[in-house]
Amino acid sequence: MIHISLEAVNLRSPYKVEQEDENIFSFVTKHGISYSVGFVADVSFFDEGVYQFFLINESGSSSLADKGVFETIRVIIEEFFAQKEPVMLYICDTTDMRQEYRDRLFRIWFETYEKNDLFSLHSEGMTIDNVRYFSSILLRKDHPMYIKVISAFHDFTKIHNQG
Repeated sequence: MIHISLEAVNLRSPYKVEQEDENIFSFVTKHGISYSVGFVADVSFFDEGVYQFFLINESGSSSLADKGVFETIRVIIEEFFAQKEPVMLYICDTTDMRQEYRDRLFRIWFETYEKNDLFSLHSEGMTIDNVRYFSSILLRKDHPMYIKVISAFHDFTKIHNQG
């Protein structure tokens, strides 16, 4: 179980963040675009401690270039990783076939993050039923089961890749 402190998030976030559920948060940008951000327990490749990260543009409107969005998400993720054990799983949304763009954006965000040397990012692409999926795990380098988690992730994606 993870705990994300809303108070700690709001001390550093450029946007006011509200808590919708235990690990689900929302915020509205200066352009009026509403986002939901959260972490849901996932046991697809490892028994415990993995949480699938999601980011949803609730407004459905085009999101303008807004550094405040990245900063708000960064603060939420940093608070998630204030604990040593959690693993973040990110699967790019495929509904509009822009999953490759999302994967690239996620990697750019990670590469430009000033504390990225504390974390390990592992990404895999899979083709299932003619749809290309991109997924990544992010975990602290001092995670107690670092090697096991990475191996399980790569084994899972290898087994489920159809092309």
